[in-house]
Amino acid sequence: MACPTGITAGQNLKIYLSRFHGNDRCIKITIVDEELTLQQNRLKVGDYESDWDRNVLVCLEDGEPCYILYRLDTKNDEEDYQYVYLCYVPNDTSVRNKMLYAATRATLRRIFGDNRIKLEMFGTVPEELSYQGYKNCVLSQDARAPMTEAELELEKVSKDEAQMRSQMQNNSATLPGLNLPVTDDLAKNLDKFKSGFINYLQVKLDTDKEELKLWDCSNIKVTELPGKVPDDEPRYHLYNFQHDYEGQNMWKCVFIYSCPGYNVPVKQRMMYSSTKASFLGCLEQMGIEVTAKKEITDGSEVSEHEVYEMVHPPEQVSRQKFVKPKGPPRSGRKLIR
Repeated sequence: MACPTGITAGQNLKIYLSRFHGNDRCIKITIVDEELTLQQNRLKVGDYESDWDRNVLVCLEDGEPCYILYRLDTKNDEEDYQYVYLCYVPNDTSVRNKMLYAATRATLRRIFGDNRIKLEMFGTVPEELSYQGYKNCVLSQDARAPMTEAELELEKVSKDEAQMRSQMQNNSATLPGLNLPVTDDLAKNLDKFKSGFINYLQVKLDTDKEELKLWDCSNIKVTELPGKVPDDEPRYHLYNFQHDYEGQNMWKCVFIYSCPGYNVPVKQRMMYSSTKASFLGCLEQMGIEVTAKKEITDGSEVSEHEVYEMVHPPEQVSRQKFVKPKGPPRSGRKLIR
């Protein structure tokens, strides 16, 4: 299922949905300031077939993703009008908005009411959401073998992930296995970290430029690590922890993802969260072995003691198995025959 984004309905959408609008054919909704916002509602003129293109296509703008709820002329068992739920995310939409709209689709569907939605469509160009595109979608659905609800959900998630991966491809220089471009400075200092010239490296995800860049690199003591964690923005941290363990001096690399919590904008949280696994994967490809990983909200969570237990977790003491005591030795008279 899609990852929750924390986005909810804005006030104007709440007011609209609380009232009956019998003459409306469709509504357009966008995400503005981390809220689902009603942009426009268009009136019914004819039947839903003749109204489709003159209402839907005019709502679709280049580079501007949106949701459209289009009212059909049929009703469900509860006598509510049925709707087609359209999600429009053009190919030239920024990566973070693609992710945001993909992750918020289920939220809007739940707010509007699953029982009122007859069909869901996704498009990257207006033609895919035209009336002809709608008819093609209906024919495709009718031709499919019946699927369980779990199979439908899994199929939708797989399609969303495939769509996201293809849309995030670009021709920029990237780290192995990572779709977001990285600055030359970061790439060079990752090599220095791997070679042991520095023991601490901090990475910032620039959501405007959609790239990973170096924010800090130095040689620090483990006691200085908490002070490196910002309290207003997320970061990735790599620290090569030198310490003694069972009489041996060793180095262990730890990865820390710090995020101050829900004070951070939704888009920024999503970008960091979605990029983390790929970043760890490319570190492995570069030969940087990460011994332990941890997500934190505050620098106090990476004290020397905490870092030590990250790389050497305390052993759990298992409960001793109850051993039944032996009974007294058998005694008494022997039977003589």
